[in-house]
Amino acid sequence: MARQYPEAFIKVALGSTENIVFETIENPEINLPERRLDFVYGLSDEEKEYILHLDFQLRHEASLPERMHIYNALLTASNNKPVISKIIYLERREYRNLPQEYVVSYQGKRENVFTYQAIMLWDYTEKIASGELGELAPLLILLTKEKSEEVLVKSKELIFKSQDQRWQADALSLAATIAGRYFPKEFLFKFFKEEMKMLREASIVQDWINEGMEKGQIKTLQEGIPDVPAECFGLIKKGIGKKIMAIDDPLVLKSLPKKSVKVASLEEFAGLLEELEK
Repeated sequence: MARQYPEAFIKVALGSTENIVFETIENPEINLPERRLDFVYGLSDEEKEYILHLDFQLRHEASLPERMHIYNALLTASNNKPVISKIIYLERREYRNLPQEYVVSYQGKRENVFTYQAIMLWDYTEKIASGELGELAPLLILLTKEKSEEVLVKSKELIFKSQDQRWQADALSLAATIAGRYFPKEFLFKFFKEEMKMLREASIVQDWINEGMEKGQIKTLQEGIPDVPAECFGLIKKGIGKKIMAIDDPLVLKSLPKKSVKVASLEEFAGLLEELEK
């Protein structure tokens, strides 16, 4: 999203894109040592060129202030341009006070201070819902206190306000991916049922389909295995059945029927299962 819709994120970071020319800097990294960064933009106004570094976080980590200081310094050195650093927190949490500076103190005195802005994206929920920052509609479920179906409905409405069908598919795929953090897949399949044709080629949906097929195959194999030892030795003990259901490797499950016909007793079959557990 940051690559495809830079203007929305730059508005969040700077408040406006008026009189600013911006470009995406691909594959941003800092050497000595190498550091992978979340996202970097090149900016220029009527007077000067800048680097805008955005660091995306789901939650705060204690090491962030120091990392932001290091990123800023190394970006400045490698690009020879002033760097504006911002953290954008994505998932709504009830923070009392987020740090916005890295401080080096000596004997109680603040010797060096690096400051940056911490942006809580949920402060922009109304602007997203109004359509002003409509490109961020797929993130709406991250930003609300209540993770409800109503929020997903609103996200979908905002997405379909666009006339760009390709963006609609991408945005719906992202909305479904994020919603997977809070809702069961069965609900999401039902919720996005009408859009499934549009989403069919999206990687997240394809993963779900493949996962469902694999689970179905595993269950069929698990259910069929007890038939062989039951035919040879009679009633299968409940404990053996549980051990079979705990095996989720399709290759192992496929090999079990052949192995089970070679054992001489139910106890030997149980020993075979124990060996597979090791």
